[in-house]
Amino acid sequence: MTAIRILKNGGQTCCFDPSLAPDFTPDYFSVDYWQHRHAITGQSHGRGITWFIQHQTAHWVLRHYWRGGLIGRYVQDQFCFTRLNLTRSFAEFNLLHKLVEDELPVPRPVAARVVRQGLFYKADILIERIPGAEDLVQLLKRDALPRDTWQQIGQVLAQFHQAGVYHSDLNAHNILRDTSGKIWVIDFDKGNIRRPGRWQAKNLARLYRSLQKESALHPLFHWQSDDWQNLLVAYQAYR
Repeated sequence: MTAIRILKNGGQTCCFDPSLAPDFTPDYFSVDYWQHRHAITGQSHGRGITWFIQHQTAHWVLRHYWRGGLIGRYVQDQFCFTRLNLTRSFAEFNLLHKLVEDELPVPRPVAARVVRQGLFYKADILIERIPGAEDLVQLLKRDALPRDTWQQIGQVLAQFHQAGVYHSDLNAHNILRDTSGKIWVIDFDKGNIRRPGRWQAKNLARLYRSLQKESALHPLFHWQSDDWQNLLVAYQAYR
């Protein structure tokens, strides 16, 4: 893979993949920059706004890092700085870069930024958008998924766990299926590589709770216990 480059500019430090963004500039992390170029194609709302961007033939996702929980009410997007590689954006970028090298189904990272402010920092990340992909919630609100899709999800999760990949928020919104039927996993903020352990079962339990929650939220949600059993059987068989 192409060597990652580092760019320092004032109080900000960026890393980027020149094979994906040969003309990279820190302006890529500015929503105004893309709005002036009429390059924003959509957005999604969660803890903050995630922006969808088309740059030439590339489709990207721009995300700012926000704090959650109680502390997020008072300190919205500042984090304590220790080391560059431990910042939220650089850690996620580096993890995604490794997972792509390992041929796991994750989006390729384009660039990451850290803006230092004394002992604190703010962060952003730019990743590739998976064309035509929908998350499990979108899919299940529309129709039931076939058995082989649940089996594929189980196999993919087993692949990640065999590689020691910890996902801090494995939920139904972070598992996607593209137009070819391929399963992807996204949003690796606070993820890392770990030795096998109880966290793997907890990962699966978190996904199960997420599906239960979504089922209770939506009057039409085509998910049942047999679907989960199909996922688990495939997961165990793959491992």
